[in-house]
Amino acid sequence: MRVQDIMSQSLVTVSSDRSVRAAIELMHRMRIGSLPVVDDGWLVGIVTSRDVRGAHPNRLVADVMRVDVVTVSAESSLWEAKELLERHGIERLVVVERDSPVGIVTKSRLYAEIGKHVDGLTGLERAEFLQRKAAELLKQDQEIAVIFLDLDDFGVIDKEYGHVFGDEILMLVAKTLKELLADEGECLCRYAGDEFAVVTTAPLDEAKQLALRMVTALRTKNWPRGVKVTGSAGVAGGRRQLGRQTGNEIHTVSDLINMASLASTAAKKDKKQVVVAGKVELTEEVP
Repeated sequence: MRVQDIMSQSLVTVSSDRSVRAAIELMHRMRIGSLPVVDDGWLVGIVTSRDVRGAHPNRLVADVMRVDVVTVSAESSLWEAKELLERHGIERLVVVERDSPVGIVTKSRLYAEIGKHVDGLTGLERAEFLQRKAAELLKQDQEIAVIFLDLDDFGVIDKEYGHVFGDEILMLVAKTLKELLADEGECLCRYAGDEFAVVTTAPLDEAKQLALRMVTALRTKNWPRGVKVTGSAGVAGGRRQLGRQTGNEIHTVSDLINMASLASTAAKKDKKQVVVAGKVELTEEVP
């Protein structure tokens, strides 16, 4: 999802030569807390209710506006906008196209939308966040690896004990996997149903070992009611440098996720714990 999908397009602006009184009246009438300042179609500043508070009403907007406007493009992702808001400690971003303002995105609107992309059951981000995170790491010229973990025969637990108990297991699976990850450089998401995925900046060999620790942790954990939970993992990555194309990071990420997913399917089919895309089976267990 992009900023353009949630921004307010009914943009109310003011010119720098208007009075503070006019700006206050406009904000009150439109029930908004800020006005992009636009001269001849160009964004030259922003004035907020805080900026005009205490200012003499006869002063000009140019005297009280801030010129260091933080902007975002309409094509930016919601997470890119979120990072801008948090980095600058502000409540809204002016959306621009070709240096002209086309909308406003507020912190409350943005956070409400991002909240929809967090899995309500496990508290993990969903697949879209992982894809965005992986693409950002590639843009930063970092190598990445993707681990795709699919629980084995999880439907049997749902059928035998019910979906409420199955949901409890999924929450415990998410907690167990998250405890294995480093605080930085690794991101876990609930990809779909009983599928989980990790993107990591660790080298491929370390990613393979992490995948093995994940499936081993599931297999050796004491689960409620004595049920058995196992998973099969696929790993892809560590060899993208030559084939990488700048500006096409999303395609590269999709390719990695697809390869890791297929590798996990191969692992499940062949009853192996971890399979690396294009590589041989990893059989060593990690305590």
